[in-house]
Amino acid sequence: MKKLTLMFAVLLGLCSARAESQNKAGIGEAGAESPAAKEAPLYLLPSGPEGSARFGAYYTTLEYDPAWDKPWRVGEYADVVVRFDDGGHRFVFWRGTSYIPHWVTENGIWYNNEFLERRSRSTGLKGCVEPMSDKQCRYSHVRIIESNDARVVVHWRYAPVNVEYLHPYIDEESGWGDWVDEVYTLYPDGTGARKATLHTTKPDDFSEWHEAIIVNQPGTMPEDNIEATAVSLANLKGETRHYTWTEEGGPKEFQNVPENCAIQMVNLKSTRKPFSIVDPEGLRMTVFKGHAPDSIFHHWDHWPVSQDKLSTRVAASADRPSHSSLFNLRNWREYARTENSITRLMLHGLTDKDAGGLVPLARSWLNPPALKGGDGQYDPTERAYLLAGDARDSEGALTFNIAADEEHPLVNPAFVVKGWGEAEATLEINGDGVPRGPAFRYGHRFSQEGTDLIVWVQVEATVDTAFRITPVR
Repeated sequence: MKKLTLMFAVLLGLCSARAESQNKAGIGEAGAESPAAKEAPLYLLPSGPEGSARFGAYYTTLEYDPAWDKPWRVGEYADVVVRFDDGGHRFVFWRGTSYIPHWVTENGIWYNNEFLERRSRSTGLKGCVEPMSDKQCRYSHVRIIESNDARVVVHWRYAPVNVEYLHPYIDEESGWGDWVDEVYTLYPDGTGARKATLHTTKPDDFSEWHEAIIVNQPGTMPEDNIEATAVSLANLKGETRHYTWTEEGGPKEFQNVPENCAIQMVNLKSTRKPFSIVDPEGLRMTVFKGHAPDSIFHHWDHWPVSQDKLSTRVAASADRPSHSSLFNLRNWREYARTENSITRLMLHGLTDKDAGGLVPLARSWLNPPALKGGDGQYDPTERAYLLAGDARDSEGALTFNIAADEEHPLVNPAFVVKGWGEAEATLEINGDGVPRGPAFRYGHRFSQEGTDLIVWVQVEATVDTAFRITPVR
């Protein structure tokens, strides 16, 4: 168990001084703690061993504060961590955040793109109706669907409930309330597709699908983790705008947003920064106005970690983990709809590029280059080309072209070859062999129907590019 470093201890002293000043002014009593609690040691939110590791998803039970860990009735495999082999960043599903998945930067800053939230006033329930209220993870569960050298697929299933664990929109006939399935398909480049499906009898009532949320480690203030110029927005032309928080808090709204804005970046104080990409059709963005008394940002400590039956509480100090929200994405184009469900997609991840530098990636996902030859199609829910294995030639090889250009670039593509079998594979690009390694990764997916080949390639192109995947006899 790792206590805070000297740096965090110094920050704690500063934050405690701020809290004392606030309490004298009558600010933040709701979050005040006893003197004994203030003397308790602080623990970093757990995300597994430091540094890089073999790319993949791992079941584990992340240890935090011993007093916090003790009541949990869990075994050895309570949490899931996705690790990457080119840095210390990771993607974490932890009980302390109600399994809401977080990108964790190389220096330990946590970030998430929220979840499905329903409005309590629309449901007759009190408080926030969301997985954040499911503090014991009664209805929030995570499982690894796929983990191999080429990619990871994780399924997060949850019910949006209030702090009394009550469900919204109970169907009178079936007894079912709202449930959500989110499938995360992640690749070695730290980029993944988020496919979120809300199952409900009231699909047209208000739902919130995104909120840019930073989790502040105990002992740190939002300013320790977030740049004052906190948000950058860009469109597919590369036009970019930056937005700064001041002593008055966040801007009232994002002014002069690039037309057809598809790319959003949160500027954390880290090397890799979180981003999201969505279809800009119909997209609206709203800002969290104002700020906390002691910060240019909001920060609340009713979540994570807290088991108190509260839907909100302004943080009175930095003694507890807290979270800060910056903005919402609303109403971007639906991917699918049925009578009782809605599905939306998002591309997300961590990157060392700036917002404008993500234009090729955004174009490759929103306007993917066409497949020529072979038999298949691009699937944005997986960020992959799905190929039929029966299109192989007499040698068992699969040959096809990707018709890339400037408007439809090819960026680190993935290929799923159905019915490939258990054979190993070799790869040629434009006739040149690519050795298996960091730039050519593959694995097998086993199912009742057979064995598929999953391939991920680190390559970028804006010209017609030929691929040949051959089985190793």
